[in-house]
Amino acid sequence: MTALFPSAYFPSISYLNSFFLEDHVAIEIFETYPKQTLRNRCEIATSNGKLRLSVPIKRVNGSKTLTRDIRIDNATSWKKEHWRSIQTAYASAPYFEEYDKEIHHLIHSKNEHLIDLNNSILEFLYKVLDQTYSRTETAAFKTLTDKDFRNADFKKYSGQKYIQVFSEENGFLSNLSILDLLFNEGPFIRNWILQKLK
Repeated sequence: MTALFPSAYFPSISYLNSFFLEDHVAIEIFETYPKQTLRNRCEIATSNGKLRLSVPIKRVNGSKTLTRDIRIDNATSWKKEHWRSIQTAYASAPYFEEYDKEIHHLIHSKNEHLIDLNNSILEFLYKVLDQTYSRTETAAFKTLTDKDFRNADFKKYSGQKYIQVFSEENGFLSNLSILDLLFNEGPFIRNWILQKLK
């Protein structure tokens, strides 16, 4: 049975943990694109608390646009803003210099479609986790499936805490973008992503 997941921009720990614990997964691309979801946004930790980063998009067919057809609005300066925010938040993190160039490259890629950007992020995470990547997407829209994560609430987090850059100011902020875990824990993200969260 294939588990269906939404496409996600630098997804959360809970999303990735659920994703990697499934034997067979596919990214949903034939859904009508829903507004204001993890498909084009993520949250990072700053000195002032959580900061939401959103990729601006264009719906080529209005409200009926499918996820596979969603285009990135590159007329805005979102790439510069996202990178500046990430740099400010994580420059002092233990593993920032190990991954900063690749994250910068992902954000500044010339992808025109959101699905391509998100898949390139997923491919990078497979590499960090030393897993074999295979891009798998849905071939058509299905209304019901036994393993349906397309509208799951990935905001709940039950995994172990880790030291964050601004832990003293904010306490532990749970279930942020994988960027937070990556810059703070580096290759040890496998302890959160590849093992069942308690």
